[in-house]
Amino acid sequence: MVIQAGLEDEIEALLAKAGMRLLTFSVSQRKGNVKVTATVFSPSGTGTEECAKASRLIEAELRRTANIQDPEIEVSSPGIDRTIRTPKEWQAFEGQQIKLLLVSENEWRSGKLGKYCGNRIDFIENDISTAIEISAIAKAKLDSSYKGE
Repeated sequence: MVIQAGLEDEIEALLAKAGMRLLTFSVSQRKGNVKVTATVFSPSGTGTEECAKASRLIEAELRRTANIQDPEIEVSSPGIDRTIRTPKEWQAFEGQQIKLLLVSENEWRSGKLGKYCGNRIDFIENDISTAIEISAIAKAKLDSSYKGE
């Protein structure tokens, strides 16, 4: 059994139509069994219902395009304090409250992630937007302590 190339892109597009972003995706095969692991995010909230919906959509796509009849599917949300690492995550979390630790500072900064533009982000702190290079960020994560969430 061969998993077709481009499957991740197809599933990403399918989930986008349902209002979700695909953050991570992996497919593994062992002894004829197929396991799919995915992390999805919905700006309106990513709970059990969204994960179940994503799982059903992924399963239907696997059956349709790869003729996989009984895949093991594990779908999760990004978590409330997820570390932001990839361009997909920077894009998905635009508009969300985040914490940043800059390479040049020792204290975390809290604010809102504005636009992600390849090698930089707009970081909104106290209603002031600042462009910050990705290379200047030591660590970034979602901010679950934000009172408005």
